[in-house]
Amino acid sequence: MVHPARMLTPSRAWQCRQTMPDLVAELEHDLGVSRLVATLLSLRGVADANHAKAWMAKRLQDLHKPGLMAGMEVAAQRLATAINQHERILIHGDYDVDGSTSASLLALFCRACSHEATVWIPNRRIDGYGLSDSSLEAARTHRAQLMVTVDCGIADGGWAKRIEQETGCAVIVTDHHLPQGYLPECTAVVNPNRPDCTYPDKHLAGVGVAWKLAWATAMVLCGAEKVSERLRTFLTDALALVAVGTVADCAPLDGENRILVHHGLRELARTSNPGLRALLAEARLDGEAPSAGDIGWKIAPLLNASGRMDSAMANIELLTARDAATVAPVLERIVAGNGERRRITQTMTADLIAQAEADPGLASRATLVFAGEGWHQGIVGIIASRLVDRFGKPAAVIAINDGLAKGSLRSIASVHLGEAIDACRPVLQRGGGHALAAGITLDPARVGEFREAFERHVATRIAPGSLVPRTDYDSEASLAELDGDFLDQFQAMAPFGTGNREPLLRLANATFAGRPRLFGKDGDHLKGPLTDPGGGMKELTAWRGKAIFGEVATPGRRLDLLVRPEVNRWQGSSSLRLVFVDGKAG
Repeated sequence: MVHPARMLTPSRAWQCRQTMPDLVAELEHDLGVSRLVATLLSLRGVADANHAKAWMAKRLQDLHKPGLMAGMEVAAQRLATAINQHERILIHGDYDVDGSTSASLLALFCRACSHEATVWIPNRRIDGYGLSDSSLEAARTHRAQLMVTVDCGIADGGWAKRIEQETGCAVIVTDHHLPQGYLPECTAVVNPNRPDCTYPDKHLAGVGVAWKLAWATAMVLCGAEKVSERLRTFLTDALALVAVGTVADCAPLDGENRILVHHGLRELARTSNPGLRALLAEARLDGEAPSAGDIGWKIAPLLNASGRMDSAMANIELLTARDAATVAPVLERIVAGNGERRRITQTMTADLIAQAEADPGLASRATLVFAGEGWHQGIVGIIASRLVDRFGKPAAVIAINDGLAKGSLRSIASVHLGEAIDACRPVLQRGGGHALAAGITLDPARVGEFREAFERHVATRIAPGSLVPRTDYDSEASLAELDGDFLDQFQAMAPFGTGNREPLLRLANATFAGRPRLFGKDGDHLKGPLTDPGGGMKELTAWRGKAIFGEVATPGRRLDLLVRPEVNRWQGSSSLRLVFVDGKAG
């Protein structure tokens, strides 16, 4: 038998996040909250009591007017004209969830305005990302008079101008990715990250920009800032799509995104959209109040699978369907594609992790770069993310197919991928993205040069030996602090996700008050009552806890645990439960 003290060991090093004690004390005093709540607020960028109140209120009236975004007025006027004159509108999307929800949102907006637009999304493997010769051909095929891009187009390579010149189709580019040193030459370019744009919030997802365009166009159509009841209802309902796209794109959940996702989750719970209702049922969330985590872990993977494994047009069919009968066969295809994605991803991830761990030079390198012939290009981003999670280093996974290398990069907070791509640009054909996620295209013969350039750049941005996987927790806590007031404040801090991570607490002196019970089909999971010297008591859930805890789960044995608070809703009431993250025996 394994010795009890060895059955619970930490999976990685722990470190408490640093706070400013004066700010914590100020928030505790001015807000009348506990030290723990004040600590959590300070770690989420809250600067003072007024900021905290607005941050926790998440009011729709605090959203910025869309007209503050450069190019928005011209874009809204042109889209309104196209709707009024029943022009042929082609909505050019992107194949990820942000692109799918953005395109669906604008198509549904046109429908709400009694006009039908056509959605076209390039195939990831055939057409590639963004505007291309396939986009030009799509404009010709559909005889489009107006093309509106969503979640793509800012790095257009001159295609927007060509489409306008060669087809007479006006082009509006809406995007949120970083410009690549120039702006497309076309009718309008709407992107909060334009260098000349003074819009206050630079972190909207593509679907957030699309929603702002719908709002601005609604005002033009109505001739006033106050839009008609029908369009107001549409804009409110459409927040469900905004929430799905924003969370799936890992956009930071602060600023406007925090407001949009908070209200979008409410709309998602009561949506009448047949496609969204079917997704909720498939994810076993029907009748529940979904969280941002539910989108990220249950809904987004389904929608992502379409663009990764086949065509994201399935998502458009799903999200713009008029009835449940239309939805059923589409969802069946999406679910099947997601199963295949999971199978391939698991196999390939395990293989690359094994290769990395067998490499004697792993510890001395700042990056991980893998490339392979025939790899499925649709899953390399997922695998790169898992490598970052496992090894704590920026990673690139590159699929080589048909004489072209296309890769996905994922990073850590201290390494901005936009800067990394700029440093590697001499060996790239194309590259762009966000701080933590990006994509590249290059000649397969230059993968080695890219590996060296990427390593060289990242090595200058981090301290030697600092890239060690580590778990940062927010604060130590006693169980007595996790009371009803904490539950109320905790719920007000949501939605949690990128930019507003779920609080992680350390219980340094906890014990089980009674013997935990095992549950699940094979009895792999563990659940039991925790207590500590302060006299508090809370239920702990440990997924796969049987193998993790072993005999250490004996009542009365001291445990040092990292836990994640969660809201448990049941029959209209809410309570706080704790989910095991890591731990060690006392």
